[in-house]
Amino acid sequence: MPIKTGKQYIDSLRDGRRLFIDGKVVTDVTDYPPLQGVIGTIAGLHDDQHDPALHHLLACKSPTTGEAVSTTYLEARTREEFSALAGCFHLRAKRTFGLMGRLTDFMSAFLVDQAVALRALGKNEAAARAQGMVELCRENDFQVTHALIDPQSDRSTLDAPSQAVQVVERTAEGVVVSGCRMLSTLAPVSNECYVGPYYPRKPGEDKFVLAFVVPMNAPGLSILCRESFHHGQSTFDRPLSSRFDEGDAILMFDRVLVPDERMIIDGDLEAYNGMLASRPGYTPIQATIRSTMKLRFLAGMATAIARANGRDKLPRFQAAIGELIALVSVAEGIRAGAVEEGLRRAEAFARGETRIEGDGLTGPKTVGVAGGAAINFFFPYANTKAADVLRIAAGSGVLAMSGADYANPAIGPLMDQWLIGPNIDAKRRLELMKLAWDMTGSEFGSRAGLYERLYSGDPEINAQRWFRSGITKECESLVHELLKV
Repeated sequence: MPIKTGKQYIDSLRDGRRLFIDGKVVTDVTDYPPLQGVIGTIAGLHDDQHDPALHHLLACKSPTTGEAVSTTYLEARTREEFSALAGCFHLRAKRTFGLMGRLTDFMSAFLVDQAVALRALGKNEAAARAQGMVELCRENDFQVTHALIDPQSDRSTLDAPSQAVQVVERTAEGVVVSGCRMLSTLAPVSNECYVGPYYPRKPGEDKFVLAFVVPMNAPGLSILCRESFHHGQSTFDRPLSSRFDEGDAILMFDRVLVPDERMIIDGDLEAYNGMLASRPGYTPIQATIRSTMKLRFLAGMATAIARANGRDKLPRFQAAIGELIALVSVAEGIRAGAVEEGLRRAEAFARGETRIEGDGLTGPKTVGVAGGAAINFFFPYANTKAADVLRIAAGSGVLAMSGADYANPAIGPLMDQWLIGPNIDAKRRLELMKLAWDMTGSEFGSRAGLYERLYSGDPEINAQRWFRSGITKECESLVHELLKV
């Protein structure tokens, strides 16, 4: 099937999956009111692909069927293709204001990265199965989620816990797995789920060394969701919760059969641990573009709020918002760097090399992943900073009444008279304050703040990884070089 319409996407969700949410068991997510907003948002993205004005940006020709497929699956090799891929990611992030961190775009890039990395590592059988999963998801225009993290059984160790997804039986049809994985954002409204590495496994943990893709309605798979954040409020009162609540879930695998063609890695520790370090970098491109768009949205919201209450005229707020605009400019530089790095890596992979290096004279010898570093450290800081500026700019104004109160003829006219701002009427001012509350104070806003901090995993573990980077030794060598003089 080529690119889906919104209706086709909605129909594809009626698959009999088992969703445990808000104390209910839901088998038709399209009929569950708290999920209808985000389903509508994703359906709109599918319809965008059919818009004549946007089709050339969001769709490209399938290399296997020749039909129109999502550009998010483009295995870019040339500068023009990288530009097209980044443009597609940008437009889709703009349509969702950077608020959906795990749109299928992330997994489109991740799956392509994985297939290319396994080829580069010489893991040809695994690479062929990984490419098969790329083609399955691309040709069916699936929404794909992931579950990369083991359950929080004991966070004092990185050893695989006994509760993690593992092999329990092998059959003629495939591998039977049991256990659980987290945290699967977008799971309630996805078609497929990828389970695979984020942290490395150790020798002796063979039964946990798995990477595979299964449909969300696989027999034995239970989707245990956090509670919904949209409780039926209007889009006026909850402009974000009502449209962009992706949902997060723990996935419970109770003797789930993974067919052989869907099992990408089964016990190959070298492939499992190596593929994340050997990918060309489509995933960091998507992640930096999405994160930059959210930073733009937060900076814009802080500006609009400051203008609505007159704080834009005060030097300290001009300085605070000005710093956010500077951070946006830095973020755009990171985005450009991630694209350029991706191109360099793709060219290196075409030459049979698995890494890029400088000459150590006209540039550093060790080249890190700028986009990866940015999503580990820069964007959590920048987006948290932007949310803090927004809170201070709005002040107690976010503790606002509802749209229904404004519509009440007994009080609405008084609001129109007294609850105004500089060059702004009461209704628009109230809309802005409700938006600021949903971004910073509601359940949706609180989760968004936590999500950005933990977007790429445990920051301490990420920092330890960077400490072990070759960049560390290269930086230290400058000190010893000086002392030799």
